[in-house]
Amino acid sequence: MSSIKNNRNIKIEIIRLIACMAVIWYHVRELPWKSNGELSETAVFFECICTICVMTFFLITGFFIYNKKGSIIENWLSLIKKFFKQIFIFFILVSLFTIVFHDFLISKESFVGCIANTSLEKIGATLFDTFRHFSANYLPGTAAHLWYIFSYAIIIIAYPITKFVIDRFPRLAIYIILVLLTICMVINDYYLFYGNPSYNLIFKIIHKPIYYSLWGYVLYNDIIKKYIDEKLEAYPNKNNVFIINKPIFFISFILYAVTFVLLFKTQVAYDLGTNGEYVYTSWLSTYSLFLTTAFVLFVYNLNLDRFLNDKINNAIYYLSSKTLGIYMIHYLIITKFLSIGFQSRFTNNRPNIFYHLAYYIFYSLFIFIVSFALVFIIDFVVNKIKSLILKR
Repeated sequence: MSSIKNNRNIKIEIIRLIACMAVIWYHVRELPWKSNGELSETAVFFECICTICVMTFFLITGFFIYNKKGSIIENWLSLIKKFFKQIFIFFILVSLFTIVFHDFLISKESFVGCIANTSLEKIGATLFDTFRHFSANYLPGTAAHLWYIFSYAIIIIAYPITKFVIDRFPRLAIYIILVLLTICMVINDYYLFYGNPSYNLIFKIIHKPIYYSLWGYVLYNDIIKKYIDEKLEAYPNKNNVFIINKPIFFISFILYAVTFVLLFKTQVAYDLGTNGEYVYTSWLSTYSLFLTTAFVLFVYNLNLDRFLNDKINNAIYYLSSKTLGIYMIHYLIITKFLSIGFQSRFTNNRPNIFYHLAYYIFYSLFIFIVSFALVFIIDFVVNKIKSLILKR
């Protein structure tokens, strides 16, 4: 396949990088309420743009996790091993840092002061509650973004069942399951936006991330591979030629535009109706699912890899390989910059939407660069320590 190199799909890596930037964008955004209590529709507009952030990672997980060759148990054990080796250790380190140095991140407390005010009992109790309830809600607020790790773990835990359904059920049955779950999502979102949030239980039949990953599997195998990648295979030697699937191009564009307008109107109406009691509902809703599907199809269908040379490809591969680390620590950096007033220098006195856009683009990019630099340093130090240990 023209988009595959070294078993990695450069177009997926591009999408992954955009999603990583969208996560940062979401976390540096302003709340939609001005100081005088008036709703800022500009803030809502830009928040709607970044609602594809987390959903993209769930879909990408579904792209590949269920396509592995071999037995279900072998693949499951491999995924568990990979999770503990590449994700869990990093998760523990970030969790410990937020537990011990939470006050440093949210205020001007010193490192020494944080250590003096922390006990092993506090660390142990926090981690125990976190794993007992299988939730990041018991970690300090500076670790709130780590909820995603638990959601990803749920996808892995449920892998044997989901994979069995994919392998053994007829395709039509999988479509019916997705349709029924999507109807449940719509009902759930309706009550979340307009009614009693306790109706969220209606979707506890199956955990949302599992449903999203299953959607991603079908999207990749039944649309992307068949109608985009196979089209490119007919033009293997025509590099630097703009080749797209026109129906997918227009359908994805229209789907994104329509869904975005509906999300924006719904979110504004919801915020106004709750008199300022703002609740984050958009980035795991049906709106986000459709927005992200349209976004992924549109970007993938552009086939940007046909215009990239090896140096750019290698740079994208490298940056994309660091997105997990960037995700883990970027929120800590944002929080610290916010606590010392650094971020407010960029958020004051923006007279129009273009200044808002410039803030989101450049400040998000700045946080990305700082996060990447720290991840690079951490990797360098860890590798040095490993090499010294191995030499001994």
